[in-house]
Amino acid sequence: MTKIIVVAIVLLLVAGGAAVALRMRAGRDTSATLPVTAKAPGRVAIVYYSQSKVRNTALIAQWIKKHMGGDLIEIEAVEPYPEPYTLTLAAAEKERRSGQKRQIKPVPSLAAYDTVFLGSPIWYGSYAFPVEQFLKSNPLAGKIVVPFSTHGGGGAPRYERDVRAACPGAKVLAGFTARGSNQVERRLKVGVTVHHTEDDVVRWLNGLFGK
Repeated sequence: MTKIIVVAIVLLLVAGGAAVALRMRAGRDTSATLPVTAKAPGRVAIVYYSQSKVRNTALIAQWIKKHMGGDLIEIEAVEPYPEPYTLTLAAAEKERRSGQKRQIKPVPSLAAYDTVFLGSPIWYGSYAFPVEQFLKSNPLAGKIVVPFSTHGGGGAPRYERDVRAACPGAKVLAGFTARGSNQVERRLKVGVTVHHTEDDVVRWLNGLFGK
């Protein structure tokens, strides 16, 4: 009987914790409130790589699609990087030292697109290795390229510069970056006090393409 009572109490505590978590998420609306005045030129592709289970970069990609339309194209490694993130870092460091980066799956042709948003988590101050592999095999000359990224606190010091260098003949616009952990912390109302929201993405897009 005592064991049954203990199990019942644990279940109630778990259920109560889940309810609190749901209320915390529901109590903080991160939807855009700003009007969208932007319209990207021509046909739009949102190409991105998102590594972690939290999928911060994917969230930014989805916000861009919501307001700009276009097609989402995910870059995927043939051999996915391991989880948890500490193992990802170890695998990436091994590749960085050897110069042997893992291959990515083929992506649809971008020939018909005019504007390409390019998203990546930040590794070593710049784009993740799968994005590097993408850029090697998918020239973007003649297109408008718009970089966006997420990071763990170190910023994106070389990402935009490296995208420009990897895209000769393209028009590379000013990028957007967000601290990736904010996407989780914001929903739970904990952690850092400066949060990037969907409104920040709208503000950035309006600055690039607004009328």
